[in-house]
Amino acid sequence: MAEQQSPSITVEGVEFSWDIERGLMLCWGQPVVLMWTESTMAGFMSGLQRILGTERFNLALEGSGRESTEGEWRDIIQRMPTVEEGLSFVGRAMRTVGLGEFELIELDREARRIRFRVKQSWEGIYQRALGVDWGTWSIAGKLAGYSERILEVPCQVVQTSFTARGDAYDEFEVTPTEQTYAARVAAIVDTEAATREDLREALARVRDEVRERQRMEARLREEITERQRVEDELRAKLELIERQEQAISELSTPILQVWPGIVALPIVGPVDGERVARMTESLLARISQTHARHVILDLTGADALDEAAAGNLLRIVSAARLLGAACLLSGISPRMSATLVAINAPLAGVRAFGTLEAALQAAIRNLG
Repeated sequence: MAEQQSPSITVEGVEFSWDIERGLMLCWGQPVVLMWTESTMAGFMSGLQRILGTERFNLALEGSGRESTEGEWRDIIQRMPTVEEGLSFVGRAMRTVGLGEFELIELDREARRIRFRVKQSWEGIYQRALGVDWGTWSIAGKLAGYSERILEVPCQVVQTSFTARGDAYDEFEVTPTEQTYAARVAAIVDTEAATREDLREALARVRDEVRERQRMEARLREEITERQRVEDELRAKLELIERQEQAISELSTPILQVWPGIVALPIVGPVDGERVARMTESLLARISQTHARHVILDLTGADALDEAAAGNLLRIVSAARLLGAACLLSGISPRMSATLVAINAPLAGVRAFGTLEAALQAAIRNLG
């Protein structure tokens, strides 16, 4: 058995690949996970916020953002000609993985002030979906981590624009601070702001939400199953209707071999364009199969001919002639004759008879 290929793609310098055999998606060789931001990620983060409380939740996200900068600073930014170019590359790379794109707006080393702008941040997107505004702290922590390496002092980050509130982008200002991130973590841990009862209630709410989500998913599965059943029934009915239409079409254009080398096409009802197209197709196929030399078009049961119907009839005659079959008309009423004369129908070489029997006898004689 041939080995399954592992696809890969590079987007704006960011390498993505898939190890199908191991069930992994990789970015720059490191395993990653895709999540729907407005549903899966929003539910995940909402559950954590309820358990931790907003202050601890934001502090944890800020810490994760700070820690994520170590490899980026060492392997990417420091290898660029300037810090600005390195930050620009990382900012663009972020958008390829759905985190949002950040750009350096201001870097004033003398004033020790740095400003960043982030477009379409993943935190802003999921918070807007939840209708909350907790701040964009994962990205804020990342920007603070870069800034501390640039300014070489502890830094604090203040968010000044919020996409979760409807702003066009998230914006951050980073400045030095005397209180390190580690000190802030120690202070909040010491206060034990979240009691055991708080956590118990939060967990109970999460369990209730999980049960409700499971009920909704079960109901959706039932609806999908029912919808599939209805679609299958409709598809079966449509196939039956198509088969019935095909059978009716074949019955409405019966082509009879009344003698070796002679076929007859009884025309019943209107002689409209759609019916004529079907009759012509069936007749030409039958002429080819039987090698018929004569075709009798019996109009005994046909509706009265108007100019359009007469023209359609002549198209059948012309098509049969192209395959070498001569046409004879039978069952023509006086009214039909008057119509054909009135439109000056080109019937040269087409013999007409009052009855099918007379037309058949003439065709047999011609076969000689």
